[in-house]
Amino acid sequence: MIFYAGGWAVGLPHCEIYQFILRLPCEDALLPYQVANEVAFKKFVAAKLPHIPVPKVYHFQATDKASTSFIVEQYIDCPQLSSTWISLKPFEKDRLAQRLAEIVVDFGELRFNSIGSMNPTDFSPAPTVEGCKIFKGRTKFHRNECYPIGPYKSTKEYILSCYNREIHYYSNAQEDIDKDFFGVVSVEQFVESLRNKRASLEGRHIIDEPFVLIHGDFHGRNILVRGSEVAAIIDWEFAGSYPLSETLSWGGVNVVEPESEELYEESALWAFKIRQLIEREAKKRNWDQKLIDLLMSDGSPELAKARVEMFPDEY
Repeated sequence: MIFYAGGWAVGLPHCEIYQFILRLPCEDALLPYQVANEVAFKKFVAAKLPHIPVPKVYHFQATDKASTSFIVEQYIDCPQLSSTWISLKPFEKDRLAQRLAEIVVDFGELRFNSIGSMNPTDFSPAPTVEGCKIFKGRTKFHRNECYPIGPYKSTKEYILSCYNREIHYYSNAQEDIDKDFFGVVSVEQFVESLRNKRASLEGRHIIDEPFVLIHGDFHGRNILVRGSEVAAIIDWEFAGSYPLSETLSWGGVNVVEPESEELYEESALWAFKIRQLIEREAKKRNWDQKLIDLLMSDGSPELAKARVEMFPDEY
């Protein structure tokens, strides 16, 4: 959701010249939160996990307008893992897979007191920034007047807010709703089903998992490499603190784009291998088995459903 432009900047105090990337938000970005969140987690990881490389942020401005928001950050002249993976030798793939597993477990060892994003100035909790909130006109509803946008003190509070989000969207965004998702069930009937589901969840006890760092878009396109070394993890705009079981909610780390049957098989093979390495790494660090089970996505199905864009069951 963010475009790039290159350039050069003069650094102080010795007037070194640094090549930089100018990142500009799209019109449908969640502003100012998306820009602020991107900056916050790059700074946070650099401070808390300095062994994990991220681009250095030189300057940024986060406003409620795309025309006045930007990030100026370090340019790292390295290719994406997804573009080099196939050409790597077997031992290089093994080395990178192990490194990615270690990074995922590193993320899972950080603890937060709430679900949400982060303020770039002091790392205090901030409203959530999630990809599902930018689809089909949802950005205009991302404010507390429409539904609670966080941060959230509990998993239950977060799940109920996700239902509030979808109820408000389907009740107020008639021009943006994709009618292809509706057949026998009408939009009004779907909204009523969401209300009923939310009411049933409101009366349930939902156990809180540890809230950990989730990158939100961790795959080969957002991993820059230098040979068999990770040069940088980029694109932190959808990062946040979320329940541990959401770490591998999409199945695993896809190192290559599945653009053909061969690449699909390669992607699936290594996603499985990296999952195994993640579990092995957590055991090596003496994680409790219950936490390992959560790390491997053995979490609440209600949470997994709440975190995505919702459609009628018939779809």
